Parts: sequence; C-alpha cells; structure tokens
Amino acid sequence: MLALIYLALAIALGDLLCQRFYRFVSVQHRCATATLVGVLLSTWFTYLAGLACYRTADPLLWADILFLVAAAVAIFWLSRRSPKLEMIEPRAPGRAIYDWITLGALFVAVCILLIGTLYVNKQGRIRLSGIEVSDFGPQLAIAQGFALGDNFSTQSPYYVGQAIHSDFRFYFQAGNLEFLGLNLAWSVTVLSVLALTSTLALVMALGELLFNSRVVGRLGATLFFFHGSLRHLSNFLASEHPDRDQTWGFWNQIAFVNQRHLPLVIGIFLLVLIFLVAQYRQRSPAAGTTSDANLALRGSKQGSNWNRLKRGFASRFLTSARSALAPAKSFVFSGLLLAALPLWNAALFIGVVVVLCCLLVAYGSWRSSRVKAAAMLGQVLAGTVTACILAAGVIDLWAVHSSSRTEVNYEKEPLVKGLVFRNLVIYKIPDSLPPRLARQRSSKLPVTAFEGGHGNGRGQFDGPRAIATDSAGNIFVADTGNGRIEKFSPNGAFVTSIGQFEAPNGIAIDRAGNIYVAEIGSKHRVQKLGPDGTLVAEWAPGLYGPRRIAIGPDDSIYLVDSGRNRTVKFSPDGQVLASWGSEGSGDGQFRGLSSVAVDPTTNKVYVADPINRRIQTFDSNGKFLTKWLVPEWGQPYGFEDVAIDPRRRRLYASSANMNWILVFDLDGKRIGTLTPTPPDKLEGPSGLALARDRLFVLNTGSARVSAISLQTR
Repeated sequence: MLALIYLALAIALGDLLCQRFYRFVSVQHRCATATLVGVLLSTWFTYLAGLACYRTADPLLWADILFLVAAAVAIFWLSRRSPKLEMIEPRAPGRAIYDWITLGALFVAVCILLIGTLYVNKQGRIRLSGIEVSDFGPQLAIAQGFALGDNFSTQSPYYVGQAIHSDFRFYFQAGNLEFLGLNLAWSVTVLSVLALTSTLALVMALGELLFNSRVVGRLGATLFFFHGSLRHLSNFLASEHPDRDQTWGFWNQIAFVNQRHLPLVIGIFLLVLIFLVAQYRQRSPAAGTTSDANLALRGSKQGSNWNRLKRGFASRFLTSARSALAPAKSFVFSGLLLAALPLWNAALFIGVVVVLCCLLVAYGSWRSSRVKAAAMLGQVLAGTVTACILAAGVIDLWAVHSSSRTEVNYEKEPLVKGLVFRNLVIYKIPDSLPPRLARQRSSKLPVTAFEGGHGNGRGQFDGPRAIATDSAGNIFVADTGNGRIEKFSPNGAFVTSIGQFEAPNGIAIDRAGNIYVAEIGSKHRVQKLGPDGTLVAEWAPGLYGPRRIAIGPDDSIYLVDSGRNRTVKFSPDGQVLASWGSEGSGDGQFRGLSSVAVDPTTNKVYVADPINRRIQTFDSNGKFLTKWLVPEWGQPYGFEDVAIDPRRRRLYASSANMNWILVFDLDGKRIGTLTPTPPDKLEGPSGLALARDRLFVLNTGSARVSAISLQTR
C-alpha cells in the first residue's frame, strides 16, 4: 500500500508541475506526462536524499519520509495556485473513444508481455524469462541491494568495485518500491508497465501532432509495440520452436523485456520532442501582438468604449507574458533531458528513430487509404502491409512471452523494513544461513545429482552452469547461484560441497585430481584447488567473463574469456602460453564464445562460437584450422557447451534452448542427436562431461544431472 501511495504522490506532483509549463494534445498525453515526470523526479529526489543520509542506520527509510513530506507539501501548495489547463488547439478530427480503446488494448498487451515474463509463483519464487537472465539478473540484484537499504554509496552487487551502469536509477526505484512493500517482481513490473504504456501514449500524441491525424497516432503506437520482420513468420510456421530465432535486427524487441528502463528514457525524450514541436507550431508572438494592437486600434476608431480598449491592451499583455514565459518553459522541459541523461544509451536513439519510422509508415498507410483515385486499391494495399507487419510483430513478441522460464530462489526474514512490519523476501542466496534454517536443513538427507532440484540444500542447485568428471568418474557441478562446487560419486550420491566462489561458471579436473574453477563474480579469475578442495593458486591476467575450462593432454588449461572474445591457454601454474581471438564473425574471431574442448589424441582445440552459430577448430597454439555451422545455435543465453569423445571420435554439443544433444564427428559431419532413456528427459541442457561410457548432461531448467549411456549409441 505504501508503495502505491508513493507512486500516486509522485504522479500527482508530476501532473501539477507539468500543468504550469506544458500544453497537452490529449488527456492520454497528460496522464503519460504526469507519470513519466513524476517517476523521474521522485527517483532523483529519493536517491539523492538517501545518498545524503547514507551515514544513518537506514538511509532509504529517511529518504522516503523526506519525499512523502516534500511531495505532500508541494502538492498542497501547487494545487492552491494551479493555473488553467492548456490544451493544444485545434485538435485533429476524430473521436476520443477510439484513442482510449487503442491505448487500453496496448495496455493489456503490455501487461501480458511484461507480467508474463517476470512474476512470483505460488511457491514464492521469482520466475523470469530465460532470454532476460543475463542482462536482467544483475539488474534485479541492484534493485534487491537497494531494497535491503545497504547500497549507499552505490555499487553493483555483482561486480563490486566496477562502475555501475547508468540504468541503475530505474532499478533503484524498483528496489525502493520493494522496500515500501511490493515484492521484487511487482516492483519492477509496475514501473515498466507504467513507463511503456506512457511511452505508447506519447507516440500517439506525437503522431497526431505531426500529421494532424488521430489515426496515424493510434497506428504508429501499435506498430511501435507490435512491428516485426516477415522473415520470422516463416521461421515460426516451419519450426517446432517459435523462439528459435530472436536476433531481430535494427530494433530488438527483447528490449521491452530485458531493458525495462528503456521506455522511461524514450518517453522523456518524446515529451521534450512533443513540447518543441508544439512550440514551433504555436502562433508567432509578434504576429499575435500586431493582431491585438490592430484590434484595439479598430475598436477606438469605431468609437468603442474604454473597456474594449482595456481588453485590447490586456490581450497584448497576456501575449507578451506568454512570449516571456516561452524561454522559461523551454528551459524547464529541456531540464527533463538533463535529468534523464544518466539513462541515455545508444538504444535510446535507436528507439526514437524507430518511433519516427513507425509514424511515417502509419502516415503512409493512412494517406494511401485516402487516395481518391483507385481508393479501393490503396485501402487494400495499406491494410495488407499493416496487417503483415503487425502479424510478424505479434509472432515475435509471443516468442518472447512463451520462452523458457528460470526460477530465482529466496529466503524470508521477518523484520521491520521500510515503513511497515513484513516478511522481507530476499531473492539471493546468502553466504551463510540463519542458525534456525541451518539446523532445519542439516536434518535433510542429501539428494542425488540425478534428483537435484532448485535450492541450496545438499545435492540441490541454483542456476548451475558447468559439470566435470575426474578419472574415478566422480561428478563435479558448478552450483553457480549458490557459489559452490558440489561433488558426487559416479552413481550420483552426494559427497561434499567445496569452497565459497563468486558465480562459478566453469570447472575442469586434471589427471592429478586438481580442480580448476572459473569465477565471473567481481574477481574474474581462475582458482586452482587440490583434490581435497584446498586452494593451491589463483590467477586473473586481465580476464573478463571467464567461463568454460578444458584440460589438454599435456595438462595445459584452455579457458574461454567471453568478455574479451578470446581463448587463453595457460600452463598448470597459471602462466599464459597463448591467446587468440577478437570480436567478429571472421575466421578466428568470436561473438560471445561459450565453451572449449580439446581432443587428447590430436591436441586440436574446439571452440563454441554460438552467436555466430558455429564451432571453430584450432591447433594448440591458436592457429585457425576449420569451422562448421550449428544452425540450432544463435539463441540468446543458451549456455552452449561442447565435449570430445576420443574413443568414438565424436563431438557432443548442447544448448539450453534445445532439449537434445547434437552429435558430430570430429570433422564437423552431423551424425545425429542424443536424448536420455525415458522417462528421463533433458530440460535446458547446458554443461556436458564424459565418464567412460556415459555422457553426463547438466539440466539448467530442472537443476539436475541426466546420464546418457553411450554403449549402444
């Protein structure tokens, strides 16, 4: 309730402020303006107040109290001196009811998309679309950090010590709403729904203002949300997997889902653009002054009374006053751009260009339908083009909505937090459990690796990313979300939990039993552990985003450094022996490489290059040898892995976006696919590891391990 009161005060304050400086095209335009300005100003005020109070025990509490008091006082003062509401006249012809119907339908579509890809299930866990995990995970962590009230001065919970991204203010506000009582999913969703709906309303207003047509505004807003590319229509009809191809070219509509702050800054930019267009179209002050003077002069010549002369001078005075206020209005609303500067990025300008393109397409369709010559042909052509674009856009957005889901675990801790007493839901596994929970979980029997399950108990996993086996067939799983390595016997029985790591993403075991772990976290490093789990060494020679690790026949360590699009070869003591790769799609280049494997017979290195949809082969020093395509790859965040089977001369490839394992010979010829024996099935397979005649597959979706027998394959 307090979160909704906070938002209501922010929007009311935004409305009263905007009435003093802004003229509105429509009621929808006014509501959108009030929402965006209110959210922007309340975010800045609360964050700066929290920063000023960061030495107190609860800075966000004091920041919210200050905002609620300041907003209430400002609303009371402004409402007593509220000026007359100004509308831009004359309006384009048409009925307002159709504007409301269009905006209402878009609002429903926005809710289906945004709520359907981020929500809390009946078990209290956050479920979010798999396509947004990579970008959205750190953003949710930022919001959670503020909700706990301990992120002043601000830093990223994932990358401590590094510069935080400019979008953190949006997620600060989300964390603040969680602090005031909403859960994390609703905090982010409410803000993103308000921002995107308001932006669509502004697209409608801009279209009406530029082209003097309400139809153009409605159609332009609809195209901006739903537009797509016809090439995805054939992919959708031809494939069992409608989310197979989501690399959508010039404007990536996934931004509505995993860049939820973006509509807010696009909306602010459109606000200022509408203001400038309205100012340009407004009557020239000089012309108005001359007209009023002539009116007064004609009145006096015709023997008008003193009152008419007074009205003439009053009109001139008001016009002069408006002229004097125009620079002030421009200054105030240009300030909105400055307030939104920390949210700017390249996607903002792409988004604004796409808005204008959608409006031009809408205008072209509208004009074509009104051409008198061959009117029916123009209407059919305009309707067909518009319908095809919208159909492709619906298919594209539906692929986002229907993509796989990832669960985020939580802990509940009853305490006073925010302005109410409540159970604070913490969507992050802590380094140590409260004593009561530790006692409860110590009595639970461990589950096997093949049972698994989401959680932080023994044998459970939270977003596992990698798997490896040692010479004895023991299974090691990088339990990424829980920051640990879990060890299991060859039959899957839990053995032990090793270490405290920061987001381990890669693991490999050498012939001596030494364990190598790649951490993304804040260190971006590799740790070398002894067979008993004790630390031997660690190194981080300029790594950024180290992920999968492979061991060569001479015990050299090969690592994919995904942030720098390169492969690095180390000696067992951490000396860099070779490094190759750069960003691109040429031979020897990578785009988001994800895994590496080494053939112990030939010492060839096989590197997964998933965004380029291929596997590249190199010699042990990084010389490019060959490549082959993997059409099933190319999906965002598929956590692709490769493994070499030297006995059968095969390469196995996985992706969390497909529920089977691809099989190639070592020259790249496709042999077939692998799945486990029913009733077992793959659910978002990522990590792969071989042990004798079994292929172990790590299921990211169900947080467990599957075993595929290779004896008869």
